[in-house]
Amino acid sequence: MNTKHIIPLAAAFLLAAFSPSLVLAQEYVAPKVTISKEKVRSGGKVFYSHVVQERQTIYSISKAYGVTMEEIYDANPALKLETEGLKKDQILLIPYKGDIRDTAGPEIQPQEEAAEETVGDTRGKEDDDEGYFIHKVKWYEDLDAIAKKYKVSKESIMNINRMTSDKVKRKQELKIPRDPALWEGRTVTADQDDVDVRDVEENDKEVEEAVDEVPEENDGGILDDLFVREGRHDVNISMLLPFSATKLGDRTSFMDFYCGALMASRVLGSQGVNLDIHTFDVGGGNMPVTHDRLASSDFAIGPVSKSDIMRASGINDGATWIVSPLDMQAEALTDSLQKIIQAPTPTHIQVKDMVNWIKSDMGHSDRVIVVTPASPESEYLDMVEKEMSEAGLPHVTTTLGSMRTHIVSGGVNRIVLACEYTERSTVFLIEALRNLYMISGKSSEVVLYSTSKIRTYDQIEVEQLHKVNLHTSVTYAVDYDSKEVKDFLLQYRALYNTEPSRSAYSGYDLMKYFSTLAHKFGRKWPRALDRVDYKGLQSDFKLVRTPSGSYVNNAVRRVVYNPDYSVTLVR
Repeated sequence: MNTKHIIPLAAAFLLAAFSPSLVLAQEYVAPKVTISKEKVRSGGKVFYSHVVQERQTIYSISKAYGVTMEEIYDANPALKLETEGLKKDQILLIPYKGDIRDTAGPEIQPQEEAAEETVGDTRGKEDDDEGYFIHKVKWYEDLDAIAKKYKVSKESIMNINRMTSDKVKRKQELKIPRDPALWEGRTVTADQDDVDVRDVEENDKEVEEAVDEVPEENDGGILDDLFVREGRHDVNISMLLPFSATKLGDRTSFMDFYCGALMASRVLGSQGVNLDIHTFDVGGGNMPVTHDRLASSDFAIGPVSKSDIMRASGINDGATWIVSPLDMQAEALTDSLQKIIQAPTPTHIQVKDMVNWIKSDMGHSDRVIVVTPASPESEYLDMVEKEMSEAGLPHVTTTLGSMRTHIVSGGVNRIVLACEYTERSTVFLIEALRNLYMISGKSSEVVLYSTSKIRTYDQIEVEQLHKVNLHTSVTYAVDYDSKEVKDFLLQYRALYNTEPSRSAYSGYDLMKYFSTLAHKFGRKWPRALDRVDYKGLQSDFKLVRTPSGSYVNNAVRRVVYNPDYSVTLVR
């Protein structure tokens, strides 16, 4: 990964060091991992035999041995490391990356492999007699990358696998020849019996076909078209973030975002994706980026505020795509400016999902009650009324003072608090939740529906949200049970010695999604935006094109605050 940063990486570590929340975390010492001197053979492969010591993690072990965590998982299926984690004194098999012909070691045969061999299954093992070994294709690999990795020709891989096309699929198992010269200059025909593909998903093929079917954008003259980069390539990125913002909280948030983006860059770099990142501080009204710099970028992440996005768009003049990273209010710009991508899901999309959620939950005796402040005029209320009308959802709109008169006892009261969700709404929200809390404690059942803003009020007691069974449609929600999130947490803590904030997750998701598209599709990547959905650590991407040619994210996650004080990500 090649990076050029006006804001140096060291700043990220300084931020972590001075964060007040790190008093205890600063005592963390990365566990020491000593590389084992003992090697064993299993199924024709050579492994280190590593005994797990206290405080060691999959991440720290993988870094010490120079392998990926996925390779350790695959080498130890019986241990179920992904779900059960490590245990002290466990013996791990760590793939050995040296020349196995120069390595001695006892042959071992795990129970799983013995069972496989009884039915003649040789997948995943080397076959010295036939002169090849097996490589399972990762989602980010193409045949060129695989051939380069093993220092063999693409032609030899295609011939030994009887391939008539150089297209490969995720989880496809390819034979890699030990002597590629034997397989060059041959003419072969496809033989499905010789191609072993398990659990292959068709998504990549469908996406590439969909991208090819879209008419070429007018990105330049005929010379530009001649030099369009097809397939996977290096990605050039500009980041425009207000590191010198006036408020300390804002500066911390933007640095967290930057740290998360660097984490994604690090992961992509380990997968062979080379990123060239140019970072600019656009705080305090500065906009030091030039048109030429933006024109040479595959995309730009930032700026944040509407005014800064407009200024950057003027400098950009349609040269590249600008990703609006954090401000939901910037969505309005996608109606008038070209090549703007609104990454946070705007409020009206969250409201639409909330109304659809209510409609799908409705029972015969249920009632929908929209509760407003004493002065009910608000843009949020207009959104709610519009979406309920379009959904054909019967409801009652009332003020807080009259809410109790509309409560039913024979069904579920599905409540929406329709206010602007600003600081001025705090008193209304606290009082409304107090009333709902008291009602739900009696004979009437209450379910509160909301968008993401309600979760930002420190004055609201979380206990009340659980008591009223809050159902919230949001743009950000982290599933801490997922393996990807757990891996991210371990790596983030190890790098920055702190916990990631919501901004850090945002930076990671944005960098990972758009860099992956640009790496995979080259100059054609914008044509995949409304065809390739993406599930991130904290947010998802389902981009919809606007009449101006820009894009708005329509992906929404649903979170439930259960009465037992658990929080569930239901979608």
